[in-house]
Amino acid sequence: MIKAPYEDRIEFWKFQHASITFVAANQLCEQIINQKIITGHPLFTSLMTALHILYGRPFKQRAAVRLSEDVVPEEYKDTHEVLKSMRDQIYAHMDVDGMKTIENNYSINKIRVSIKDGDVQFGMTMAFPREAQIEKIRDLTNTLSEKTRYHADKIWRRHFKSSYVPDNDYEVNLSKENDAFLNPLRF
Repeated sequence: MIKAPYEDRIEFWKFQHASITFVAANQLCEQIINQKIITGHPLFTSLMTALHILYGRPFKQRAAVRLSEDVVPEEYKDTHEVLKSMRDQIYAHMDVDGMKTIENNYSINKIRVSIKDGDVQFGMTMAFPREAQIEKIRDLTNTLSEKTRYHADKIWRRHFKSSYVPDNDYEVNLSKENDAFLNPLRF
């Protein structure tokens, strides 16, 4: 079996995990755009939550596998920062004193109570990206997926360039005790 230093295996895991996650976020953006899922659609809030959680996942890992923000291209830095803030203060966690709207410094995370003819309805005030912003998020996740996949592929080729790996299902070995790059899965 192919052997590799722990540092290479953990770097491969980090970049491959990020690439797979950014592909999922990108596909979600494509579906939101193509199916015209907008505010009011029954899945809109759930899809926005999933999008923000997926996007932030590679940047919110333990230090050894956390993706550096240096991979974010300069033209997307603002979008990246907004996505992270919204993930942390609205979607993954609901901070009572969290994000404020730009126009009037009003807190987004409010519980709204509507009463009409004695009927009470409850809701939350949240912020959502508009279609143009979702298109930019789609482009950003595509760019990040390609960049992280490139780095993962470099590590893979370095270790498997001229090696035969038998057909099977494997997992990347993250053990410090064993230097095999892959461990066969046993079901």
